[in-house]
Amino acid sequence: MARAIQTTPASDPDPLPKTVGAADAKGAETQGVPAAVLVGAIALLVVLVSLPRFRAHVLRANQSDARLTLDLLGKTVFAEGWLEGFGAAAAPDELYDVVLSEKPLVHRFQDARRVEGAPQMLHHGYLVDTGHVVTGALRRPALVTWPNTYGRSGDAAFARTRDGAMYAHRNGGLWSGLAHPLIHADLSDEGWRLIRGPRDAVDPSK
Repeated sequence: MARAIQTTPASDPDPLPKTVGAADAKGAETQGVPAAVLVGAIALLVVLVSLPRFRAHVLRANQSDARLTLDLLGKTVFAEGWLEGFGAAAAPDELYDVVLSEKPLVHRFQDARRVEGAPQMLHHGYLVDTGHVVTGALRRPALVTWPNTYGRSGDAAFARTRDGAMYAHRNGGLWSGLAHPLIHADLSDEGWRLIRGPRDAVDPSK
């Protein structure tokens, strides 16, 4: 009588991975939350620390460029002939027209623009116009500049006279945009200070 051959099932050499249950999956997600929160907190901290520094850098850059703008424009604006009628109700030319009339200025002020319906020129967050520096009864023609949006595009205001003297004012919101323009730099206001005397004036083209 033939003997029955018994076969033993072979063990699976490559068993399927164990299915993760819902409870296990939930536990895995819960374990990942603290890490994500930590990364998010670090990113937020970096942003909060960096933004004020970046803003301060932009304000300093805009204010420095505003002073340079007065020097560059001053070479043409204070030339003989242009000052004819300077300071009258209607200026002989808008500053943006002066820029367009000089090739070096066109190159330097590529991103400047004319303010619609106003004589001012806008450049790097600052409005630029003609005005006066007032000392007692003496009024001297000047180029003036102030922030288009106080506190956001700039803080200080500046005035430059024909002899190259540069004056600065911390502003404090006195002059901002077209609604509050800087027209007269009255030196009787202690806020105005001389930051560069006429003898210290330099040629900005050098």
